[in-house]
Amino acid sequence: MDFSKFKTPDWLKVGGALGFLIFGFMSWVKVDVGEIGFGSNSLGSVFDFFFTGTIPWILIMASAIVTVLLATGKMKQGKMNWPMLMVIANGLAAVLLLIRIIFNPLDGKNELEAMGVDVQRGIGMILSVLAGLVAAAGSIMSFTAGGGNLKDLTDVNKIKDGFGQN
Repeated sequence: MDFSKFKTPDWLKVGGALGFLIFGFMSWVKVDVGEIGFGSNSLGSVFDFFFTGTIPWILIMASAIVTVLLATGKMKQGKMNWPMLMVIANGLAAVLLLIRIIFNPLDGKNELEAMGVDVQRGIGMILSVLAGLVAAAGSIMSFTAGGGNLKDLTDVNKIKDGFGQN
């Protein structure tokens, strides 16, 4: 594989996806039940949270695969506006990850905390969100470097053109 064809945005997308691949399997939730005699446990992974874990994982991994295929010449650009589609995919993934980390690290958190259990975000969740943001930043850089404008994402006709539909 010829890595000389990779540009900085490509490295960010692929590196963010690789980080997300690794960190997604680390602990996403830390539960401290020391007050009721069970100690501290780490649990959960990216696949325990479908909409705010698994969906972003699929979107970011798909973007990285397409990036590698395009950069190595194994796949042709065709009519698709891949940079725009990757901004949409990785942007959606980043928003879903931010929703997970900001609002609710675990379903049933309030009930557990009412019983004296401390529920916190795990290191896997924190690092996965950072990796997802890196992939999204790489997508934005790639899109704007190719002449795209983020305002294009508000125009339905330009989005349709991105899917090869004229």
